[in-house]
Amino acid sequence: MATQITRWNPLQELASLQQEVDRLATGFGFPWRFGAIETEATRMMPSVDILTRGDDMVIRADVPGVAPDDIDIAVTDSMLTLKAERHAEKESKQEDYAVRERSWGSFQRTMRLPRGVHAEDIHADFHDGVIEVVVAGAAKVTEREAVHIPLQAPKKSEKK
Repeated sequence: MATQITRWNPLQELASLQQEVDRLATGFGFPWRFGAIETEATRMMPSVDILTRGDDMVIRADVPGVAPDDIDIAVTDSMLTLKAERHAEKESKQEDYAVRERSWGSFQRTMRLPRGVHAEDIHADFHDGVIEVVVAGAAKVTEREAVHIPLQAPKKSEKK
């Protein structure tokens, strides 16, 4: 049975409202946008897919515009951390932006690895703006079954 992890954005409804207000404002001829709900941190946060390939766990992260030298992947205490930085382009005096939506900055994304995974079992590749981290053997690592602890509650006193 495959586990699906969906990235949840608690501000999605507000972002949809923002887009609708922006659309209405533009329709009435207003040249401005209501305002960005996204922060620089969420704008830079990459989308991540986690999947299994045979016995391996594979993590893919989209990092368009980031050079391989600006990416750091580290494992500490069963936590995998992806760090990257997208640098701002040098502006020239001949360029005058009408719209500038592309962002730059840094991000850090940390994910827990299954128990029993060792750093030497992990390797990473970078191709066409996508990081692919392969955790060898992680898919066959089974989670221990939960042990349920009985709850002791005081007994209700007899009715008088």
